[in-house]
Amino acid sequence: MTFAERWHPETSLFHLSHGEVTITLEDVTCLMHIPIRGILFGHGRLTKEEAREMLIEELGVDLKDALEEVERTCGAHVRFHFLTRQYKAELLTAHAGAGDEAEVDIHRQRVLRCYFLFLLGIQLFVDTSSSYTYVVYLRYLSDTARVHKYNWGAATLAYNYHRLIEGCFRKARIVASSCTLL
Repeated sequence: MTFAERWHPETSLFHLSHGEVTITLEDVTCLMHIPIRGILFGHGRLTKEEAREMLIEELGVDLKDALEEVERTCGAHVRFHFLTRQYKAELLTAHAGAGDEAEVDIHRQRVLRCYFLFLLGIQLFVDTSSSYTYVVYLRYLSDTARVHKYNWGAATLAYNYHRLIEGCFRKARIVASSCTLL
């Protein structure tokens, strides 16, 4: 909470005893080793229905489980526990289908998406719940060969600035942000 108290949203600076500092894109790339150039993110909020469809299409979740997950999280979110379970199921399916390479590749891609989505939720786009992440990021993981082409650094910095600003409000009890950058 100390960082939130020293954060001034109108200037995007931390006011510390030795002067003013801020988090820059250079800090993001040096500390986190993620790209600061590339395709910018452009998405809005997902509805529960859109989130359900993405879970089915991108992660191979069955309809019943997808419905239950979006209802349980009250929106377009997926719990880390759910992602872990889906990751393990897809990994086992990939190992079991050793004869059909096309089928194995589909399951490997789903495994990668589960893993990447989990990492995004615990490292880059940390939420105050600490138990789930946003399904919308599956849009950028649908083609795992293109993941490196997105500007993850700028998105992370913007997201963290937004979270720090939220932490400045009197009602805020928790500030969720990437600790690596702080």
